[in-house]
Amino acid sequence: MKRYKKLFALFTAFSLLFSTFLITLTPVHAEENADVLISQLVGFYADYMEDAVTDIERVLVQLKSVDKKKGDAWEKIMHYWLEVNSPDFTHVGEAPQGLPNDNSMSVVILGFALNDDGTMKEELVGRLETGLAIAKDYPQSYVVVTGGGTAKNNPNVTEGGLMGDWLLEHGLDASRLIVENRAQDTVGNAKNTYEVLKTKYKTVNKVVLVTSDYHVPRGCILYYTKFVLEGLENNSEPLSIISNAGYKTGSLGYESVELQARGICQMAGINMQSVPRKQKLSVLTKLEIKQNREHVKGEEADLTITAYYDNGFSRDVTKEAVLTGFDKNKEEDQTITITHSENNHTITEEFKVVTKKAEVVPDKKQETKKEEKEKTPAKTGDNTQLIMFAVLFLVSGIYLLKRMKKS
Repeated sequence: MKRYKKLFALFTAFSLLFSTFLITLTPVHAEENADVLISQLVGFYADYMEDAVTDIERVLVQLKSVDKKKGDAWEKIMHYWLEVNSPDFTHVGEAPQGLPNDNSMSVVILGFALNDDGTMKEELVGRLETGLAIAKDYPQSYVVVTGGGTAKNNPNVTEGGLMGDWLLEHGLDASRLIVENRAQDTVGNAKNTYEVLKTKYKTVNKVVLVTSDYHVPRGCILYYTKFVLEGLENNSEPLSIISNAGYKTGSLGYESVELQARGICQMAGINMQSVPRKQKLSVLTKLEIKQNREHVKGEEADLTITAYYDNGFSRDVTKEAVLTGFDKNKEEDQTITITHSENNHTITEEFKVVTKKAEVVPDKKQETKKEEKEKTPAKTGDNTQLIMFAVLFLVSGIYLLKRMKKS
């Protein structure tokens, strides 16, 4: 009996140990998979930018299957990364009008390396002038200046400290000023700005980023990445970047996407050396076209166009495909051409668009005349019917009179 008890106790202990091992192992495995997929995302964009849209979407689908929340977060980051490098993203010299005029917004001015003696360079002053102009347009907003000590021969000054002094000297109210004076680079700027805003300025949830024109894309994607990942980590709504302004230096586009990728890896805790490079892009193999409803004259064709690739992946390319030969004002069926191109692969398909036939609406005037005609007694061309009616009426009258006399 004792032997059975010992065996049972041993079996129970082993089962608990094995269960704990499995529970511990599974999250680590998922985490490793998520990190590998995130590294693939960074690698695809760093090497191919918008040419990797299909593969970025493909990897995001995989990431969401491993970790839904991380997948959603990185979908936001990757879409924003595509946006920051578009030609019309950077606002040079000033921010656009129509921003929130309350204390939910903060103008964040990024620092710039100081001269060796601890004085500000012209470019840093230019950033301050650009930021101050926005602050004057939106007097309820806060203003954040960020940057640590970068003067080689003067350890007693910081970028943030000097920037704050300059703004106060040029009329900014001290109650609006937020100074962050520890960051040594843009990654540090983003981390420290997030920390001070989230902990001490609860009303702020929107940021306008001000820096030099060439630095706007990198500054924005690093700040955005930090905001989204912190929101994911804390299960909270992230801060948002609603606009930007770049001090005009004439060097727009100077910073590389590679530099952006390195900053994103730092922000996400990923070793840049582990990021796969020159990954194989998906190859377009066919298009599938579906008409969702019959075409109505005057409206655009309601089609869904799906692209298929050599690795089995498929995605909706309705907004990207090019339609030629389609006339929305035609009332008959028409054959159109649909073309989609990706990375030197082009597929062209012909497709018949079926048009909804117009319903025949009766002419109301003609219908009214028809009804009146049906109600009107038929004419015979003479008074025969009228005479017969009169005779019958007369005979009936005579008959009634005779009956009355007899009675």
